[in-house]
Amino acid sequence: MSKTSDGSRAPFDIAVVGLGVLGIHHITKEAEAVIRRCDRVFVVDATLGVQDYLRSISPNVTSLLHLYETGKPRLPAYQKMAAAVTAAAIESPPTCFATYGHPQIYCYPTALLRRAAPLLGLRVEVFAGVSSLDTLLIDVGYDFSRDGLQMYDATDVLLRRRPLQNDVGCVLWQTTTFADPTYRTEHQTAVVFAKLRDYLLEFYPARHRVFTVYSRTHPALRSIVNRHTIGTLPRRCPLAHSREASLSHLCSAGRWLTTLSRNSSARRMTPIEPLTAVVRSSARSSDGRAGQNP
Repeated sequence: MSKTSDGSRAPFDIAVVGLGVLGIHHITKEAEAVIRRCDRVFVVDATLGVQDYLRSISPNVTSLLHLYETGKPRLPAYQKMAAAVTAAAIESPPTCFATYGHPQIYCYPTALLRRAAPLLGLRVEVFAGVSSLDTLLIDVGYDFSRDGLQMYDATDVLLRRRPLQNDVGCVLWQTTTFADPTYRTEHQTAVVFAKLRDYLLEFYPARHRVFTVYSRTHPALRSIVNRHTIGTLPRRCPLAHSREASLSHLCSAGRWLTTLSRNSSARRMTPIEPLTAVVRSSARSSDGRAGQNP
């Protein structure tokens, strides 16, 4: 077993922890305890105050955000992140990889670390964090215990022509980077987003209620929900792909569809960046609750 900084034994060589969405307010006691035990901490989180807080509880914190390169594929950045963590774990375990959100949801470096570790004789343990799905459910006030919930990647749902049940809640992830494997800071074009709109129109009417959701990343802020319809998505929805829009959701549940929930600070680590959508039954009437605030 790896020895921690205080000389005790750690049950892992690599710890992967989720830091949540709401800055230091979402960092769990478990994650904090794991970070304290590790010799080195590698962090991917641009949320205000997070890196400073981690440096207050660990003497050796390294940011990996610089590995993203504008206009270039994101996959090499994820591979470099996993390589840096693995090399440190071999040299001086235990090592921690700390990422915003949940480390097992749209976080490709976690998958790479889990694949590489057995080949190198390393042990990996993953610790949960508050995810963008958690905050999304709060922002739109949706409880999937009633109608259920279906989730797909936005690009995958079109490539595989996956059918959507319009009487069951649906989350479509990564819509702002639809069919784009690169890291970008400029806006997506309406033409690109229209492809997703057209697919949704195969299952929902053009007047189906839609909401743009901006998930808060600081307790002094409020999540913002704006109203749209599916038919107006390309011209009405903000299509920015940047740090300010990298945790996003297109959502429809029961009587409403919520789109483009955005996190103001994170870069999600998957081959295609995350913007999510939840779609709820168009089979029910579209009134009243469609305009709920988060």
